[in-house]
Amino acid sequence: MADNHENDGNQVKERIIRAATELFMERGFSGTTVREIGDRAGVGQSSLYHHARSKGQLLSELHARHVQEIIGLLEAIVESQDAPSVQLRGVITALLTMVHTHRAVVTVYLRESYALPVEARKKVGQERKKVDSMIDLILKRGLESGEFRPGLDVRLTRRAILGMCNWAYQWYQPNGPQTIAEISAYFADLAEAAVVNGRPRKSGKGGG
Repeated sequence: MADNHENDGNQVKERIIRAATELFMERGFSGTTVREIGDRAGVGQSSLYHHARSKGQLLSELHARHVQEIIGLLEAIVESQDAPSVQLRGVITALLTMVHTHRAVVTVYLRESYALPVEARKKVGQERKKVDSMIDLILKRGLESGEFRPGLDVRLTRRAILGMCNWAYQWYQPNGPQTIAEISAYFADLAEAAVVNGRPRKSGKGGG
């Protein structure tokens, strides 16, 4: 009985977070009320406040979940035995796939972080630095192996790649003229052409 009660509670919490995410994307954090979140989730105010003390808490949890998912994806890429250029393509594909599969979450994560409570903003900022450091590591590996062109500015290159991928939440349409796989491949080709020392090589295993 206890397990069933816990599962029911988890399902309610997920509905609340999903409703909050949708509303934050549609109306922005400041334009959304707690009551609207409860109405969208189909739960009463008492149940809503049992699972979330405030909409700021929901925003914080949404950010924490999303950045942890990104970290998990990038850790698997960084720990692989692929060449740096292949890992870089993997990062771009992972980020753009998230735009496709978690568009509301990505939109809120990138657009509404200003509204995070102070402590949550600090924590999310620290987690985002982990994302930056993993991309920097891939770029540094490419420089050290000679696969990436000498003189590459790691920080600016990482910012360019993140900017290119993250901005997709503004314009990407699931029913648009290109699939997310096609967009990912095109963006990866652009990045590879910019950083690889000499002609971009085919994707594959091994060092540069």
